[in-house]
Amino acid sequence: MESLRERKKAATRQAISDVATRLFERHGFEAVTLAQVAAAANVAPKTIWNYFGSKEELFFDAEPAVLERLVAAVAAGESLRPLLDRPVLAGPCTWADLDGPLLEGIRGFLACERASPTLRARRTTLTHGWGKPLGAAAGGQVRGALLAAVILLRHETVAEAVLEELPAEAVRRRVSAVLDDALDVIG
Repeated sequence: MESLRERKKAATRQAISDVATRLFERHGFEAVTLAQVAAAANVAPKTIWNYFGSKEELFFDAEPAVLERLVAAVAAGESLRPLLDRPVLAGPCTWADLDGPLLEGIRGFLACERASPTLRARRTTLTHGWGKPLGAAAGGQVRGALLAAVILLRHETVAEAVLEELPAEAVRRRVSAVLDDALDVIG
């Protein structure tokens, strides 16, 4: 059972992340400083450093949990299809949940990422780094690298379709087609 202190720390971390995400989306990743995030989140700048090692880590704060979930599925021999065939890997959102406000929120996040050379590079590096733990879970370096490549391709497909302002169903169809092809190649 999680202690009150742990719940408060998790709530503070999430509040900082939420405030930062809105600032990044509104002003652009490079334009926002951690001091501005701290002021908007009503915390000391040092508090941000206690939770996040860098501004990029703050932006991609959900990614470690996503990797953990993917590695657990691969290690258990489960298909990654159900985890990858959704609009957001970091949460329980399904295509049926994707409506106006949620779709706009995803669009804002992806537009921020796409507009930032720093974030685009970090996304590629981050996802590439997933090959090793996925490979360890899958029983081989090649399979891990291929799975990481599929995950990055899936992300790029979602981003492209959402930023084209396609309706949710069209985004789903495009992602599904890419996953069909990619996962068939891996076998």
